[in-house]
Amino acid sequence: MSRNRPGIVAAAGTCSVSHKRRVRLPQFGSLLLAAAMVSGCASPVFRTIDLMPAPAVFAGGAVDPFLKDPPPVNFGDFGLLYATDRKPAPDPGARPFYTNQPGFLVRLGSARVEAGQPGLNWDQVRRISLSERRSGHYPLKIRSVEETGVVESTRSLLAREPEDVETSAGEDEDFAARVDARLAATDVKDVFIYVHGFRVAFDEPVLVAAEFWHFLGYRGVFIAYAWPSTQRMTAYLSDLETAKAMARNFRLFLTYLRENTQVERIHIIAYSAGSRLVVRALEQLAMLNADAGDEALRKEPGIGNVIIVGGDISLKEFASAATDGMLRVPERTIVYLSSSDRALIWSRRLFRRKRLGEMWVETLPDQARIFLRTYPSLELVDVTDAAGSTTGNGHAYFRDSPWVSSDILTVLARDPGPDRRGLERTPDRLVWHFPPDYIERLQRALLEMKPPVGAKGGTGEGPPAREASAPPRVD
Repeated sequence: MSRNRPGIVAAAGTCSVSHKRRVRLPQFGSLLLAAAMVSGCASPVFRTIDLMPAPAVFAGGAVDPFLKDPPPVNFGDFGLLYATDRKPAPDPGARPFYTNQPGFLVRLGSARVEAGQPGLNWDQVRRISLSERRSGHYPLKIRSVEETGVVESTRSLLAREPEDVETSAGEDEDFAARVDARLAATDVKDVFIYVHGFRVAFDEPVLVAAEFWHFLGYRGVFIAYAWPSTQRMTAYLSDLETAKAMARNFRLFLTYLRENTQVERIHIIAYSAGSRLVVRALEQLAMLNADAGDEALRKEPGIGNVIIVGGDISLKEFASAATDGMLRVPERTIVYLSSSDRALIWSRRLFRRKRLGEMWVETLPDQARIFLRTYPSLELVDVTDAAGSTTGNGHAYFRDSPWVSSDILTVLARDPGPDRRGLERTPDRLVWHFPPDYIERLQRALLEMKPPVGAKGGTGEGPPAREASAPPRVD
């Protein structure tokens, strides 16, 4: 079944937490406050976002993620691929396009993203994108959604209504064909998947994925995975349960991509409560292939980098998944930590368990510290000293901090180790951190790579494959 859903625009709201006086909160009140903090002040009517600050690595023009020539389509009128296990809206023409309720299978499609103000040409878009201080807002919004198919293997036995599972033969092939067409249009044969956090509408992961694809120079294929989080502050606990329950769907979606497209590697960015879904899915892959060697296990699902930011999952749960082989599945797992993430502080107080995204290394027993020193595919990165990492409640630093976004984009674009992208390690060799001259180090490192990444005057010819490319034509 194909769905074309024209969109409307609603302004994003704001929220704040007052600290003027100390109040003893009852348990329910604590839950509300914790939910507000972890939500990152997400609005229940989230329909637009402003383009995130320019990653600092692009400041000054020494490194540029874009080609000189304009893209082959009008910027701001491109389709961002998505997968979602949310239930479709009852009215195909209504907003939101998908509800906050769990569906009965994973639906596939493309969302048209409108960027900026009408009439901007590519040179203006490029200048605005790379500007350290923008003079105005640069909004991103979804204009329309086209659903093209489903992942049949995710069909639920609980489905009762025909419209819950209605589909046509071969529609999943259309999505795979779109992925392959975009892979063919770029010299990077990788797929990047963004998995969102708590309390957001369908729009949010699509728009965040769109802006990261933009700053990645439209290389590879970016996909937004929208699991059914709610927009009610009081649904925090149920959302965390839902994230874990949807892990099977995400695992099957990864398998679908591997078996039906020409993708070489799949990279995942897991944010906040989305880390629960991703960690559990990787744990399932590890347990289903427990007898496979490390090389075979990583080759089969083809998972490259797994990046976890603001991880709202208990440290014990992550350790349990790691014990069951979760870390064997990706080529590399990067966990960003922060001592200033106030959302996770409240989450820890609520659950009385340390969260993965907090700074917890100093409390580890000797056995765990030895493991971290000797496990090369796990990177721990402390963002506490990164510029902009404390913006808001300090939870969305992967977008708010131009340093952290620079680090993430560098990983996705070129795959260097932490020492090659300007980070330093603490004396105990357990955690990497951002030195004061991080951006200068990173820019030098990128310009020294062969060929230089987005260097002015560079030809962009030759290996490695991860070079900037123009956006593919999308329908």
